[in-house]
Amino acid sequence: MPSNLLHPLRIAVLAAVLGSSGIALAQSGPPEAGRPTPAQMQKIFPEQKRLAIRDHQARIAILQSGERCLSAAGSSDALRACMKAQRDATQLQREQHRAAMKALLERNGIPLPQWGKGDRKGPWGEGRPGNPAAL
Repeated sequence: MPSNLLHPLRIAVLAAVLGSSGIALAQSGPPEAGRPTPAQMQKIFPEQKRLAIRDHQARIAILQSGERCLSAAGSSDALRACMKAQRDATQLQREQHRAAMKALLERNGIPLPQWGKGDRKGPWGEGRPGNPAAL
């Protein structure tokens, strides 16, 4: 087919694809059961933002403390101890942030997401399906 005829064909195909995806977006219905409504999300936003900022500040402090520890380390054992302390502090911060978010959602009558370890793509340490490490 001559190239001067392909250009209008490409435009027509692109318009059809964009038009059909727009229809699907416009037909999306109400929020799924178990998901917060837009009004609930707007209500919790200020505290959610405050908690996110506090979490970031805490994680930055953990990283800075870890950097000071690593800089001062004089041996492999000291490095290992610094990394363990940082890992433990990060895990504790993560647990505290999750607890604060859980309390925020519960106070506002928002159902908690039902995530479990089985919802992940693959088991830890076994790679992803299709990767040689997973076979």
